[in-house]
Amino acid sequence: HYYQRPDAGLPYDSTRTVLAGDAEELKFAKVGGRHLMFESALQRRSPGFEINEIGYLQRAGQQNWSTWVGYFDRHVRKLYQSFQWNFNWWQIWTTEGLPLERAFNTNAHITLRNNWSIHAGGTLGQLGATYDDRAARGGPAVRQDPYIAPWFGINGDDRRHIVPYLWVNYFRGGAGHGHRVSVSPELDLKLSSRFTASASVDWEKNDNGYQWYGNETDSLGVTHYGFARLRQTTEGITARLNYTISPTATLQVYAQPFISKGTYSDLRELSATPRAAQYDQRYQPYYDAATAADPGGFNYKQFRSNVVFRWEYMPGSILFVVWSQGRQASSDTEGTAGFGGDLRNLFDLPANNTLLVKVSYWLNR
Repeated sequence: HYYQRPDAGLPYDSTRTVLAGDAEELKFAKVGGRHLMFESALQRRSPGFEINEIGYLQRAGQQNWSTWVGYFDRHVRKLYQSFQWNFNWWQIWTTEGLPLERAFNTNAHITLRNNWSIHAGGTLGQLGATYDDRAARGGPAVRQDPYIAPWFGINGDDRRHIVPYLWVNYFRGGAGHGHRVSVSPELDLKLSSRFTASASVDWEKNDNGYQWYGNETDSLGVTHYGFARLRQTTEGITARLNYTISPTATLQVYAQPFISKGTYSDLRELSATPRAAQYDQRYQPYYDAATAADPGGFNYKQFRSNVVFRWEYMPGSILFVVWSQGRQASSDTEGTAGFGGDLRNLFDLPANNTLLVKVSYWLNR
């Protein structure tokens, strides 16, 4: 909830043990018709609104207005089976009126006559003066720069035995100080009605010039809000296998090695003017020269796998046998190994194995 932010303008009481709040939503939409549909919605959550004991709330103290208009053509044409083109606009503020986001998005989706589908779109965000009140993790709000984020995807014919997928995302913002590209190919196999498998690769390259680094309080009680440039690479492989042994027994296998590593550089801290329009006016040299000279990095590796056997040994009565294996390690330097070297190091780590058995018996017969 971040009541304690220095520029939040909220009453902060560190002795409180209970929060109280409210939430409202007003929506107007056209959900039927031949081609044109739209929706416009206004939503507000007060700073003290809290429902995490019964659900999940990402954040409170926010109000937003969003509108979308879509053109739909579900008639089979010469070149396609269906076509959809959406236009979106959204604005987000804190409940105190601080603008957090203004963005425009458009995206189009087409299913071709051969059942392949193509998807493309893009977003122009942080239009005008907008701020991030969570970037400093409890510190003052920071001015944001406009960004552009196009994306593209293609899906194969899911009626076939081999179905390819490819998704590509790109982001550029932060007045040229941030860009990111990710590529996610996938291949699904339907070898028979009883056996299916899929394998996907996720690759992302991130160069973020305004990554939060950490908040430190010096000997005089002054808090320094650190930000650095982060060059990060994330790679992962996900494999799934499903086998129907019989109408009452199935076997499922899931495995994912995941590696994310990066190095920090150009360590700075927020200046006295974090809401300045210019990037270089928001940040100043870091107070600790020794830390700034070598801000470090990280190398995080993780492997997760599950094998699930399910047997309905009597109608309504089920036996589950689950074997899970996990490996993980982290260090404070990126290292020089490539993906192959990191992967070999990952599987050299000791494994944590867990075996679970669950049996249920249906009494009401």
